Amino acid sequence: MDKKRVCKAAALLCGLALCGAAVYLLRPPCLILQHTGLYCAGCGTQRMVTALLRGDIPRAFSHNPFMFLALPLGAIYALWEGWRYGSGKPPLYKRKGTRLAFLGVLLLAAAFTLLRNLPGFSLLGP
Repeated sequence: MDKKRVCKAAALLCGLALCGAAVYLLRPPCLILQHTGLYCAGCGTQRMVTALLRGDIPRAFSHNPFMFLALPLGAIYALWEGWRYGSGKPPLYKRKGTRLAFLGVLLLAAAFTLLRNLPGFSLLGP
């Protein structure tokens, strides 16, 4: 592996760790919920992660089912992309199929956001 690539990857991981620590320690409120009163696709994610750390999987799923499923898939993709980067292979995100998959995830997040704010779908709320 190229030393420059390893340094870039290490810097990225450190930055992600710092962001994660800041979110965990500061627990910022959701600005969308605060200003509109509507739940976004990410509302309940902090409670979901806390429940996962305690080993309470059903409660974690109830806080945010979308992120419960999306975050592990995103982590797998990030690890795969990191492995490809370290191996000197071209990134996946430049492929048309990957871009369509990202668009699909964004559309699912938008649909989840819409559904969890409708009266009949209060079960999807955090």
